Amino acid sequence: LAVNLQEIRECRKEYPDHVIIGSMMAPIEERVWKDLAQQIAESGVHGIELNLGCPHGMCERGMGSAIGQVPEMVEQVTRWVKDSVDIPVFTKLTPNITNILWSAEAAYKGGADAVSLINTVNSIISVDIDNMIPEPVVDGKGTHGGYCGSAVKPIALNMIAEIARTPETKNLEISGIGGITTWKDAVEFMALGSNAVQVCTAAMIYGFRVVDDLIDGMSQWMDDKGYTSVEQFT
Repeated sequence: LAVNLQEIRECRKEYPDHVIIGSMMAPIEERVWKDLAQQIAESGVHGIELNLGCPHGMCERGMGSAIGQVPEMVEQVTRWVKDSVDIPVFTKLTPNITNILWSAEAAYKGGADAVSLINTVNSIISVDIDNMIPEPVVDGKGTHGGYCGSAVKPIALNMIAEIARTPETKNLEISGIGGITTWKDAVEFMALGSNAVQVCTAAMIYGFRVVDDLIDGMSQWMDDKGYTSVEQFT
């Protein structure tokens, strides 16, 4: 934690014009969530994203999707953090739930300024049939993991559209995640209700310059279509 907080402070100093969103997770204990949120806020972030969606390694410890799959816990955790900081709070939702609206409505009731989705999809990618261990194997042990990248994009688009068009949740800001690789992907997410998008897998594969391609491509498309702001097609 100390290293993470120091890196946030350094980034804030080095890039004063950039927005920094701190990500956090914790077990379902009020004091832990509030203390950690306050430490992250004091490091200089502009907002905090509550990771209630991670399915690999963390839910076994009572964190991540173990919380995100229980709407009452989603509402409770969101409220704890909102009560302890005065910066925007994003609640990151898990797709590993029967109805995404349950957790989106819970986040809204808890006071979330926005929701971000989707986190990765629970999966087992394969099995090592010589050693009879699910893959990937870490220290001789295997478990389920999080499926991500372009393959989950249709799932993400559907869940974002559900939240954006439902009266009870349509006022939530949405940060879209899930297989965004090209500018066209980003436009599709925004067209279905995302106010912003996040990129992880594509940056891991192609490098951070992929963001420049997203911006350049979207800007050219907007010029071609006569759009002057993203709000016109969100």
